[in-house]
Order: sequence, then C-alpha cells, then structure tokens
Amino acid sequence: MTTITQIIDSALSQGHAEWAEHSFSQRVEKLLQWSNHLAEHPDFGVLAAKMVHFQCQRALNLIAETELMPGPTGESNELYTAPRGVFYITSDNKASVVAIVGQITAALAAGNAIIVALQNEEAMIASVIVEGLHQANVPKLTVQQVNATETDVDDVRLAGVCFVGSKQKEIELNQQLAKRDGLLAQLIAETDQERLANITDPHFVLRFITERTRTINVTAVGGNATLLELGGGNH
Repeated sequence: MTTITQIIDSALSQGHAEWAEHSFSQRVEKLLQWSNHLAEHPDFGVLAAKMVHFQCQRALNLIAETELMPGPTGESNELYTAPRGVFYITSDNKASVVAIVGQITAALAAGNAIIVALQNEEAMIASVIVEGLHQANVPKLTVQQVNATETDVDDVRLAGVCFVGSKQKEIELNQQLAKRDGLLAQLIAETDQERLANITDPHFVLRFITERTRTINVTAVGGNATLLELGGGNH
C-alpha cells in the first residue's frame, strides 16, 4: 500500500520535475483540454471550465514571459518565475467545486505538482477532476489523489496548502502550518464561496510561484560567460 510519504516523495522527485519541464504554453494547452472535459459535467461544468480559462489567461499575462532588466554593458539580467513545488488541495464539506478548480488550475499553470485530498462528498468530485487531468495528459505523478484522512499537512516538503471551506477550518489549518518545523508553508484559502473573492483576484496565480533572476556576464576574463542565478530554493 502506498503511503502519503511515498506519494509526496514521488510528487517531488518525478511529478514536479516532469511537469516543470513543460513549457508554459504546453501546460496551458493541457489545462484547456481538461476544461473541455469539465464542461461536460451537468452540475458544475460550465462555470468550472470558465474558471480554468480565467486562470490560464491571468497566468499568461503575469508569468509566461521572461522580463529583461537593465544592467551594465556586457551583462544580461533576466527576471523569471519558477514553481514552488508540491501543493496540497483540501476542502470542507460542500465546498465550491469552481473554487477548487481555480486553485488547481493556478497551481498547475505555474508548474507545481498537486495532491488532491477532498472531504466526503467532494471525494467523488476529486476523482472526476483528477481523471480528467490525466486524460488531458497531465502526468499521473504530477496530479495525485489521496484519502483526506491520511494526509499530513505537517510534512515540511509541502510548499503550501490550498483550502476551500469555512473560516474556522481556515484558522485551524493556519495554526497547524505555523507550528511546522522548517520553511514556512503558505495557506491559500477561499472561504467566500459565493463571490470567490480570493480566487478571482487578477494576481491569484502569483501565490504559486517564486521569482528568480538570471545574470549572464559576458565580459569575464578570457571571454568566458559566468552565470549567476538567484531566488527560490534555499537562497
């Protein structure tokens, strides 16, 4: 039987790496293909598909391009974004499927791997979501589903936790994450399930990335270019 530790291991070592190797356009293409699958669902399909398109468009505007920054003669400076790692997606009972889809889309568009662990009635919906992503050729280790009762959000390898549900549960999760050892993990929560105020924020996708800079110095002694890259990881 596969344990949650093994699932996180595989998401980090294979799922995240394989998905991050895809170009931004390749990732969006697969997510839009997934939206076509979602659109067929009679209950939430149309709105969920629209949410996928919205998040992909915002990601296209905000993180798709590398930005060239000013620098001295003989030096090239670039600002770009990179994924954070593995995000855990969870919910309360009767959570908004559209909100969950929005979190999943933003996380994947940014290049992260995800572990989906929805509660009770939403567990069946999770199966539909995960199956649809796999049918759209998103790698199986990039998107994995687990039983919500088996997942430990205290695992320091998780880059963050996405949650849709009540404010009380949001507070509990926030307190739990604050007690973790190691690097801080952010909680990305949506508790306004009518207006979806957080997920429809135009800059929502930025919660799932880290910024990095790349400097190439072409004036080094002997003409050798030296590369300096900062941001993310343990920098």
